[in-house]
Amino acid sequence: MKRLVVLFSLFSIASFAQSPWPSENWSTAAPLTSVMNSSGLLELSGLHWNPVTNRLYVVHGDGRLRVLQLNTATNTFTQIGSRIISGGPEGVTQTDYSADQFYTMDENTYLIKQYSNLPNFSSVTLTASWNLLSAPSPMEDTGNTGPEGITFVPDGHLANAGFVSSVTGQPYTSTKGAGGLFFISHQDGGYIWVFDLNPNVSNDFAYVGKYKTSRNESCDLAFDRSTGLLYILHNIGANYLEVTDLTLATAPGSEPTFHTVKEYFLSNPTDGNTNIEGFAIMPKCDSAVTGSAFLCRDVESDESAAIKMDAIRWFNPYEADGVCEPLKTQDFDANQLSVYPNPGSDQIQFSGISGDFDVKITDVLGKTVLRTTLHSNSLDVSGLVKGMYLINIASEGKSSAIKWMKR
Repeated sequence: MKRLVVLFSLFSIASFAQSPWPSENWSTAAPLTSVMNSSGLLELSGLHWNPVTNRLYVVHGDGRLRVLQLNTATNTFTQIGSRIISGGPEGVTQTDYSADQFYTMDENTYLIKQYSNLPNFSSVTLTASWNLLSAPSPMEDTGNTGPEGITFVPDGHLANAGFVSSVTGQPYTSTKGAGGLFFISHQDGGYIWVFDLNPNVSNDFAYVGKYKTSRNESCDLAFDRSTGLLYILHNIGANYLEVTDLTLATAPGSEPTFHTVKEYFLSNPTDGNTNIEGFAIMPKCDSAVTGSAFLCRDVESDESAAIKMDAIRWFNPYEADGVCEPLKTQDFDANQLSVYPNPGSDQIQFSGISGDFDVKITDVLGKTVLRTTLHSNSLDVSGLVKGMYLINIASEGKSSAIKWMKR
């Protein structure tokens, strides 16, 4: 859909200014629109990258799914699927990258929909749906400024981030059987809504929470499972991207707000249509193919032929944020070495190690924020801001990396 236009002062925009995202301008990125067939190249709304199959999923708000296959030998894409699907899909994601199944966020009906497909996409079948306007969801119908983006965050990442339900104020991982939670971006207020779905039963779900972001409109999401970072596309005024580690930046009792670790301004097209509604990123690590991002824009039927044939671009190379170290290496005894309390605040303790050892702490963007040699098992971390960190411990040729969160 057409974005909601809201004006901000130049000061408020500049206060968040970072480097452009992705790494090159729209005009210099590789155009992919010509890869798709000519039928209905309108209303591109959501993208999703599958790092196992090397496929880019594309949904149109007027009711179509496309799938583009990357040939890693030639570094080119071909379209392997183009199917009409019901409603107004604005976002697309998967839970299992190896399964012939995907989920969409339908803005017209406020439904999360689950589809199964044949391996060649010759058939796509609606298999379940969940109505976000029905109990226990408190979401209200805001018409054409409703939910748009969708992504899936596995339980392991939720636990590592210390993710907290805004409903209960307690740590939360899935209980309904999906193995993770569905994050939904909403245009009205820019909130991220989170739901726990039973993947086998329509309308069986739990409402987990509602979280404020840095802006008043959000249109698409992507979660990098190799770094634990959530990316949020804001399509309002100037397009920009917010990166969060899923921790909260607010004190108990106030409106839950995600901690923003970085923000980028997008390099917009210069032909008059800057309505970028969808994006996807390849994972930073743990994948055979990395280093690309994708952007798509909503093109209307009354726009020029040139704009209609320039709806999606491939940005390569692109380097994602975050660090690639494992949650915990096995050089030390994994059952003995620990950092506590975790989450903690101003002082942490190390167990399972003795003598002198080196400690390096990096933030979620890979920046070293503390480096020291300890002669005891206690470390003052009062100078660190709230958020997620990776603590690297090294002694006598052995090393370990443990994720730790400061509250």
